[in-house]
Amino acid sequence: MCTSCNATFTIFSVEIVTKEPVSTNTELYKEMAHRLFQNKVISNINVSKNQAYTVNDRQIFGFDLHLANTNDPLTVTLANVENALNGILDKFEDYYELKIELK
Repeated sequence: MCTSCNATFTIFSVEIVTKEPVSTNTELYKEMAHRLFQNKVISNINVSKNQAYTVNDRQIFGFDLHLANTNDPLTVTLANVENALNGILDKFEDYYELKIELK
């Protein structure tokens, strides 16, 4: 958890299995932000620690989401984030599995 700009950010670690190495994807970040705002989970978002790596012969695209809601901080939960992002990879070819963890 980190505090700045009068908001408390909760940090989530995101891992996505991809066909090819990916170290950033602005369209994916925009879609995530759109869904999280639309579902009233967040009011602020930051992305950090973009990285591509391999685990057990699987290509992984990983990054951290720093999420906050200045109106209702209790809405920033793992369950709400997972619910808002459910099915998001359907729009992205060669992205297969989404794993989100609270840091």
